[in-house]
Amino acid sequence: MTDDKKSRILGAARSVFLSYGFKRVNMNDIAEAAGVSRPALYVLFKNKEEIFIAAYLRWVDEKIAQVEAEMAQTASPQDKLARAFDIWAVGPFELTMASPAAQELLDTNFAFAQAARKQGDATFEGTIAPAVAKLSETLPAASRIAPARIAHVLVSAVRGFKQASATPDDMRRLIDALLLLSFGPR
Repeated sequence: MTDDKKSRILGAARSVFLSYGFKRVNMNDIAEAAGVSRPALYVLFKNKEEIFIAAYLRWVDEKIAQVEAEMAQTASPQDKLARAFDIWAVGPFELTMASPAAQELLDTNFAFAQAARKQGDATFEGTIAPAVAKLSETLPAASRIAPARIAHVLVSAVRGFKQASATPDDMRRLIDALLLLSFGPR
């Protein structure tokens, strides 16, 4: 099977998962949405969990590319971080507000997907680390923490903001407050 077919399957899987959540979807649903037979689907993926992880990691790659493009067009390091978190966290949070099934997919709290979620977070942390490093240079030397550690703390905190936010604007305000507390005013 070609990469094109695999890409089509992952795109179809993401669409089906977003529409119905993980638990309600089966391999037949994914095969039908992708326009392939179940046996052809099993040639590439051994089960639904493997497809979910591959679709999630593909989403991570797409979001990271979007974050990098936006950060490259943004001048200040703090604005870079705000824009990065808007793409990485607020956008998906907005999607969960529009689709209850998306909540299940985007939380990726399934035990089988924890390694993929951690990999995605680590990739995002590495993407924002240069902006964090630039901002940490402005902090007093005695209070400096390694930029990679700061990035990890920021990403971890923002993951928790989903629980505390009723709206995407609530989440943006929390992120802005976190960046203000971490690095001072813009």
